[in-house]
Amino acid sequence: MKTLSKLALVASVGVLAAGCGASSPTSASSSTFTTIDEAHPITTGAPMNPFNTNGNNWIGFDQMQLGWTTNSATNPNSFYPGLAKKWKISNGGRTVTIWLQPGAKWSNGKPVTAEDVKASMAAAFTQGTAQSFYLGSVKILSPAKMQFNQVPHQDYNLFFNNLMQQPIIPAFEYDKVLGPNIWTTIDQSLYTGKNPAKIALAKKAETKLTNLGKTVAAFAPPKDISAGPFVLKNLNPGEALLVKNPDFYDAKGISVKQVVFRNYTGNQQIWNYLIGGQLDMAPFTAMPSNILHQILKTKGNEKVVSPSYVGAALAFNQGIYPYGISNVRYALAHIINRQAVQKVAEPVVGTVSKYSTGMVDVATGKWLTPSQIKQLNPYSYNPSLAARELEKAGFHKVHGQWMMPNGKPWTATIYTVNGFSDWIEASKVISSEMTAFGIPTHPSIVSSYSQYLKEIALDKYPIAFWLNALGPEAYPTYQRIWGANDGYNVVGGHLVRYPYSNTTEGNWLDAPRTVKLPNGQVVDPGRLTYDLNNLTPSQQRPIVQKLALAANASLPMITLWNYINVQFVNTNRFTDYPVHNPGLLNNPPGVWMMRGYVKPK
Repeated sequence: MKTLSKLALVASVGVLAAGCGASSPTSASSSTFTTIDEAHPITTGAPMNPFNTNGNNWIGFDQMQLGWTTNSATNPNSFYPGLAKKWKISNGGRTVTIWLQPGAKWSNGKPVTAEDVKASMAAAFTQGTAQSFYLGSVKILSPAKMQFNQVPHQDYNLFFNNLMQQPIIPAFEYDKVLGPNIWTTIDQSLYTGKNPAKIALAKKAETKLTNLGKTVAAFAPPKDISAGPFVLKNLNPGEALLVKNPDFYDAKGISVKQVVFRNYTGNQQIWNYLIGGQLDMAPFTAMPSNILHQILKTKGNEKVVSPSYVGAALAFNQGIYPYGISNVRYALAHIINRQAVQKVAEPVVGTVSKYSTGMVDVATGKWLTPSQIKQLNPYSYNPSLAARELEKAGFHKVHGQWMMPNGKPWTATIYTVNGFSDWIEASKVISSEMTAFGIPTHPSIVSSYSQYLKEIALDKYPIAFWLNALGPEAYPTYQRIWGANDGYNVVGGHLVRYPYSNTTEGNWLDAPRTVKLPNGQVVDPGRLTYDLNNLTPSQQRPIVQKLALAANASLPMITLWNYINVQFVNTNRFTDYPVHNPGLLNNPPGVWMMRGYVKPK
């Protein structure tokens, strides 16, 4: 849900007063790169610990991973090297061998070893993250080589992807917190047999790991020990200063001498930094078009765009009449002018969705063949076609208002969430369009996102906004449709689907169990989505193609716009940004620098 949280922040962070007292930008001659971290503001007093929710560490700068994702829509195993120089994936993806970078050192001069990586994975077990990608064992083969294996009988296709993105910590600091018997506890917790004594021991071990996780997260190292290109020098409520780490394995390739992270308390403060030309790089934060124009007027400021693989959609509860009628969903797709909606709701970080395939358009173009794309219905804005679809289903108009086949007048409510400004503005436009077409419609704003999720699962919303296409990986993308929200769950290692009538299991989409594709083939999207979890990217392709065609044919939700990753760079002090490398742009600027980009002028 990390992507969801970030988008929720973009959509909902309020406008706060600009802060005062920030230092002026350092001169170019000092090679100081100034930025902000949108993931978290500076928290004075928080430990320099990546497992602490307020920890003062910066990913890609002083916090390292084994690798950095290229954000490929079709290959989740595509990575740039990090602390891992190279790797080998074998045994159908269930075994990964890693070789560390030669000469990798911590900022105190000690070498980065396989022991550090093993301790990092032990810490991940205490946080519940290693269990989520089914890590079973870590075997040290040499000081710079190790092997990772999935839990026996598991076949999770994102094993490597998740493994590469775990934070790497120094064993000589964290071993004293983890304790000497941590792997005994981990091994006990992973037992899945039928021996009652071992089952009891496993439960005890799980509880022990959970409790230890709190201790690990609270641990406060006395100083920042970094294996990255920078190390924290000092921090105050206004900014953090990181200096170049001379012990970094490729220190000679890093041209930036210092990095300053500015603190911020709201969107307006970031706007003012950008308008003042004080940031060399900034991720996008919610802003109206007039602020964007002001930012781009500042000398040196440039907007840089890359895909985000997230979409905003209008979803239907098909268990509520009349939204289970496919012609109704088709008609609504033709009633909604997506261009008009996007222009008002998300003009800066959104692009109009061409196709409703469950994926963003960039991913659709990479997964589907040209002939398959031609089979997609674009559901263009066409009120005449909308009327024909309704008439096919037995709807008719009386005095300008559409009447349902059951004889009752059709009225509608579109649900959104307080603070999600783009959704709210979109709901107003769509409500006006539907009302003008003859379906009296009004928007309704739910007070909080937690309340929204609770009520949508209780079947209280016939039409509601939903984030879909949570990629780039295929499995989480289609889980947003044919997953828990449609009643699909894994119980005892088997896929089950809870019926719409079971109000405790959250099946609020109630989509058809099977869908007929344009070629006449009938598929089970829930089963196909489940199968994605255990397949390699090449094996996934024909299934993803079927799911995309199924989403377009059945239309469980209409994708209105695709979010895009908008960032800003300033060329007054630095040059050579990776503006034409979208995979790299989706990583922190520290990773850009590791790849040889960002040079002082």
